[in-house]
Amino acid sequence: MAKPMPKTWDQIPAWLNQDPSTFASYRARGGIPVLYSMNYMNVTGMNGIVIGSQMPWVEVIALQNGVNSLLTVEYQSTTILGERRVKWIHPFEYAKNWKEQGQFDFAVSFSSIEHSGLQRYGDPRDPIGDIREVQKVWCMLKKGGIFFMGFPRGQDQLVYNAHRVYGRIRLAMMFNGFELLHVFRGNNPQPFELRNEDFAIMRGLTQDIFVLLKL
Repeated sequence: MAKPMPKTWDQIPAWLNQDPSTFASYRARGGIPVLYSMNYMNVTGMNGIVIGSQMPWVEVIALQNGVNSLLTVEYQSTTILGERRVKWIHPFEYAKNWKEQGQFDFAVSFSSIEHSGLQRYGDPRDPIGDIREVQKVWCMLKKGGIFFMGFPRGQDQLVYNAHRVYGRIRLAMMFNGFELLHVFRGNNPQPFELRNEDFAIMRGLTQDIFVLLKL
């Protein structure tokens, strides 16, 4: 099991004045669909939660889109400098705050949930850890809240202990309690329709953003 290491985010003020495409981690991890999906859905004035975040590029994109506040839920202890609208909390601590359920307008998780329960980032082993995480997000959101969920899409498979790839079988489990509104991929600022061949991929990782509505 990987040991979570403390980290400090002091780059947010500088990044807020930059084009998101200049963020190294954003480009390397294929995060362009996060930008386009949040632009498309208009999160201005909303309060959101980010599930799993090693670098604050998702948070910066949300702030650039005019969100009111963000809470980042992450196993690694995170000190945030220079930006009061972003707070950090450990997942175990957040689980204790059960009275705060249903308070967020939107949630974002990119390249995070597919690792849940695989012990890669200090989390306990759990074969359905990813499904549990989605259920937790459902509880965090207001009715009608939006979930921007990004992970590898292709044929269903588990690459232990690195990640999962989501196909027809497990994807349906991940959508339980939500309505699929849109799918974003790559450099296309507009949503697109999934095709049969999208689930035939066995090698390589294509990170899609699934925009879900809490029912």
